[in-house]
Amino acid sequence: MKKKLPNGIVEENEMARHVRQAVDNYFKDLEGEDPASSIHEMVMNCVEKPLIETVMHHAGGNQTRAAELLGLNRNTLRKKLLQYEEQSTPSHIRPVIRPERRATNRLQPTQLNGKKAPIRSSK
Repeated sequence: MKKKLPNGIVEENEMARHVRQAVDNYFKDLEGEDPASSIHEMVMNCVEKPLIETVMHHAGGNQTRAAELLGLNRNTLRKKLLQYEEQSTPSHIRPVIRPERRATNRLQPTQLNGKKAPIRSSK
């Protein structure tokens, strides 16, 4: 069972203490003014990118393993990685990202005993 600290806060881990301290400092910096946007959204945006980057590093760049560690679907992780890549790369040097190409079976004519016969290729 977690014990309560004198200020009524339940004992917490180091990560929670850092978030609490950062949010407290944010309110102090506002000096009584209301925040310009949603605090929840602001904190999630600040925390998610380094979380994903760190887990990707520990997973050796393996997106499937990182998604498992994060408790996310692999496609969701891929979308978030692309989103953060786009946010950190200036638009004038950002590469065009195309959807994955799926292997297709295209028939191509070829010469076989003087007749054209279809063969399968995987372009």
